[in-house]
Amino acid sequence: MTVQQRVDHAVTHITTGMATLSDVLADPSTVVFDDVAAGMKDLEQVLAAKARIDAAFAWLADHHTAGRLVGSTNVVDYLTTTLGISRREALARLRTGASLYSPPPPPPEPEPEDTESEEQRRTREKAEAERAERERQQQEASRRKAADTSAEILRIIDRELTELADTADPGRATLHHQALEESARRTPEDLRDWLRRQVHLANRHATPDPLAGYRRRSLHIGEPDADGSCTIRGRLPAADAAMLIAALAPGLRPGAGLDDPDTADTRTRAQRRVDQLAVILNRHLATSQAVTRSGVGSILLSVTADDLENMSASSTFPTNTGHRLTPVDLLRLGAAKFDVMVLHDHDGQPLALGRGHRTASMFQKIALFAAQGVCGCPDCTTAAIHNDAHHLTPWTKGGVTDLNNLTLVCPPHHGDNDDSRTGAGNRGYLDRCPVTGRVGRRAGPGQPLRFNTTQAADDAAGARIRRRTQPPDDNKEAA
Repeated sequence: MTVQQRVDHAVTHITTGMATLSDVLADPSTVVFDDVAAGMKDLEQVLAAKARIDAAFAWLADHHTAGRLVGSTNVVDYLTTTLGISRREALARLRTGASLYSPPPPPPEPEPEDTESEEQRRTREKAEAERAERERQQQEASRRKAADTSAEILRIIDRELTELADTADPGRATLHHQALEESARRTPEDLRDWLRRQVHLANRHATPDPLAGYRRRSLHIGEPDADGSCTIRGRLPAADAAMLIAALAPGLRPGAGLDDPDTADTRTRAQRRVDQLAVILNRHLATSQAVTRSGVGSILLSVTADDLENMSASSTFPTNTGHRLTPVDLLRLGAAKFDVMVLHDHDGQPLALGRGHRTASMFQKIALFAAQGVCGCPDCTTAAIHNDAHHLTPWTKGGVTDLNNLTLVCPPHHGDNDDSRTGAGNRGYLDRCPVTGRVGRRAGPGQPLRFNTTQAADDAAGARIRRRTQPPDDNKEAA
């Protein structure tokens, strides 16, 4: 049998087996536990191999530029679109695939030394060759071990190794192999603690790098929870951490920031830090420099006339940052010295700059946010504040800077857009439906428009108005 026939045959058997199991457990109340316990245990062990298969397929897709199949240069778009997985899961599979199948990166080039003798050079090169061979053998062993390792374990290893410095000793390949070996005798929680400790020790033995802390800087703001709050995590260079600690310090004393400093302060120190950070952000956004930010540092609200008429204490409004704010949140923002509310209804007057300016104005970007909320590409939830204003007909080809020729698009999708609309590089492009006026993306010339139907896109005032004025199936391209 060919490879394709073998894969199709195996998938058919798996599909049949899963359908049988689903049927048996359709009503668990009718099943005797002892009848299925042993089989389900075996199933869990068998399915552990899928994590390695997923990583192998992601690696294969990357090396065969599979993004072209969905009109993109990014393999992540192929994995998310075709497999229906999240971007985070796609990236995790790609990293695991690289650890198991890509050759380990060579050690960093040493600083040239004029005093290095020929014998010293040969000794160094021999040591480097031995290290490369050792890592190759470890990688082969890791592939075999990964076949019996669950997706959960592989994700733990991948997550913890992201904290490893580039010059750490031992490196990623060695620690990845050791972690797989340790996973056989440790619980997932214990493996995480063990690997975190190994990464810490390896980073201590890293080649000194005065810019290491600066290169590792990061700040991640999580998606809003059910109550609207979100988790923030990050890593700051020493100087920035010192500035943040100093800036937060005034808010740590009891009573700081309260209307009546003499009132008993029941806040925890962690809550005081948050309150002080809010003070700092409000002062920053309310400075006289706000007018020079062209709305980039502003909070925009997207509402309809009906929203205002029916507003209650539980109402929420979408913003350009991706967060939904309640009336209480709006009051906490203050007197709106630096914020903008977009009132969107049927009688809105479109803004037009024609060929006078290439860059969209602040008010055009505000109008685009009200109409879209997020990036116009299918399945993308990148908030408007992180988006670019994109000319559907390129400026270089006579496109005007008017709202009917503009749309919001995130930087990755913007860079991946085929402005020529010829299918060059197997890329897709953004286009507007001539009937509904809605912007979507074509995977290539002659391909149908696909629209962004995410919850974030549906929350925009423009989308809510469109649902009242257009048929329910307007997510499909008009004929």
